[in-house]
Amino acid sequence: MHKLIVALATLAMVTAPAKAEWRQVRTEHFILSIDDTEDNARGYAIRLEKFDAALRLLYGVKENPDQALRPITIYALREDLFNRACVYCPGVLGYYNPDAERSFIVSLHSPDADRKTKGRQSSSQVVLLHEYSHHFMYSNFPVAYPMWFSEGFAEFNANTTFGDDGSLTIGHPASYRTEGLGRDIRVPLKQLFDPGRNGYPDDVSLLYSRGWLLTHLLLLRPSHKGQLDKYLTGINRGEPSMAAAAKAFGDLKALDTELDLYRRGKLEAPLLISPPKPVTATVTTMPPGQAALMPTYIAIRRTAKDYRLGLAIQAEGIAKKYPDDALLQAQVAEMEFKAGRTDRADQAADRALAIQADLEPALVMKGRVAVSRAALANTTDPKVWSAARGWYLKANKSNPNAVMPLYLFYASFVAAKVKPTPSAVKALLRAAVLAPESNGIRLAVARQALADGDGPTAARALQALAYAPHLARDKNVPLDALNLIVAGKLDEARTLLSPKDKDDDWSPFGSSPFGNPDHTSS
Repeated sequence: MHKLIVALATLAMVTAPAKAEWRQVRTEHFILSIDDTEDNARGYAIRLEKFDAALRLLYGVKENPDQALRPITIYALREDLFNRACVYCPGVLGYYNPDAERSFIVSLHSPDADRKTKGRQSSSQVVLLHEYSHHFMYSNFPVAYPMWFSEGFAEFNANTTFGDDGSLTIGHPASYRTEGLGRDIRVPLKQLFDPGRNGYPDDVSLLYSRGWLLTHLLLLRPSHKGQLDKYLTGINRGEPSMAAAAKAFGDLKALDTELDLYRRGKLEAPLLISPPKPVTATVTTMPPGQAALMPTYIAIRRTAKDYRLGLAIQAEGIAKKYPDDALLQAQVAEMEFKAGRTDRADQAADRALAIQADLEPALVMKGRVAVSRAALANTTDPKVWSAARGWYLKANKSNPNAVMPLYLFYASFVAAKVKPTPSAVKALLRAAVLAPESNGIRLAVARQALADGDGPTAARALQALAYAPHLARDKNVPLDALNLIVAGKLDEARTLLSPKDKDDDWSPFGSSPFGNPDHTSS
């Protein structure tokens, strides 16, 4: 009864209809869904592209053709809709969800409020740029980062202004962080560099603040040029964080003192970035059914499995109102599957394919349903498994660079408890190239590498997982496995990482080969 009440409460939170005119803007790196005028929607997307271009110039990142195949989705929602879509994230203005299915950011769209902040406090724009900086980091530099730098990097970039001439200025003081630092509650560098051993501060926001301040100092003060790169290189070679810091920064007590003086004194000037090249942005009107489904479609990713029924019921009702929208039916199929209503998911996928026979998301859902049924039946019949995988092959033919057909084709062998074929392993590795930010795919790569006796590949895949900033602090299994690999104990690492059930409790991104390996950052 309790679960039903919660499900119905969730349903009530998202039943209000979306506004009629939603815009979808496509640029090279973004797919933006926003409730605003066509001009405002275009301007919003162009600012995002300019920010991406500025980051690429600042950090020396070249365009990657594979990234253009998988632009990140941005949902910019007004306050009422944001609150309904963001069911379990009170008190935040946005979050980032790196996901094998699709990586996306949900952001509060509040331009009037943003204009009034004038840098004195956080704003929806700051949060959006913070979360995109996470995506930029994880996509372009998928290696190990300590929490202080992961958050410090995002905060440094987020405090950006856009000039009327098209230029950007990056690295303004994060006033809302300096206020926290002004309370004279110190977070010593040993706690910043290695909180796992030296303890997290009682107020974790201080770790963000001190991390931002140290990042600001290291990136902008000329005397520290090259030190940050040396530190990160050391960590990714397997050096303990404190040892890597001592090699890169020298006397840590002196750096601690310098950081305190930096907090009290004048910060280095921010960086002025020249106007990037012109941006092409294509604006369309989002179909009304997809606009109506959007809050529930977003919310189901923040909702525990036991409480997804209300969202699935809502989706089912919307599907009936828009029977001719193939993509909507495929999205409903995905939601039904996440809610555990497998038969309804299968039916919704069939409705989508009856409208568009080669629709990749619907073909994927047919495969997920078939694999799920085969796994639950514990069948060993090769014909059953081959037929299930056939849906992924069809989806791959429809869209050769879609991640999920590749990843799930590999995962179907894991679900069947048989050795993946070389083509399946190749598909997994291609998925890892297309979605480097996906922790779930990294975990699959590490497990496969251990099965093949390839310790170095497993270690590289695990590094980013072991240092993920939002991993549970008291049970860091990826780090334990990484240490075993470094010690040459591959069999023990393989056993430690093997799935215990469909969702390992230590993993914030899931481990099931046919689950949803996501991770969120707020």
